[in-house]
Amino acid sequence: MQSRDGLTDNVTPQYRERIIPQDLPTPFSAGRRALAVAAAWLIPGAGHLSLGRYGRGLMFFVLIVGAFALGLALQGRLYWPTVSDPPSMFHFDLISVLWTFAQIGGGLCYLVSYAFGWGTEPLPAATNEYGNTFMFLAGLLNYLIIYDAYDIAAGRKR
Repeated sequence: MQSRDGLTDNVTPQYRERIIPQDLPTPFSAGRRALAVAAAWLIPGAGHLSLGRYGRGLMFFVLIVGAFALGLALQGRLYWPTVSDPPSMFHFDLISVLWTFAQIGGGLCYLVSYAFGWGTEPLPAATNEYGNTFMFLAGLLNYLIIYDAYDIAAGRKR
């Protein structure tokens, strides 16, 4: 055991922390931030591409679009808010609203699938719950990616 002495407890460092200016992230303009957020929602990874983070953008695109496509391939179902039955205090069924919110985070993946009718017909299959899970995951993960693109554009992150 080493004993403590009062002399070294009160010694302060005699140097300053060296900050290199090019290591600090710089914020983008408000318009570029808004563009990055809108692009990140519409096309997963596009927000990072618009900010010059090409590797991240491509990785996020492949991850989100791949998860959503895998969900559709596993016969996952697209959700839209339905009227609650029996009528309750809320007009819509809250679970369907939450599921819609999770899936719509996928941006064009959801909108294009809905426009073409992919995943709109409920199919009795053993894999449809796995498909739903992949599509929920894709949408919710894209919300985090949108936030990451905003952080980079705001200069809070590299």
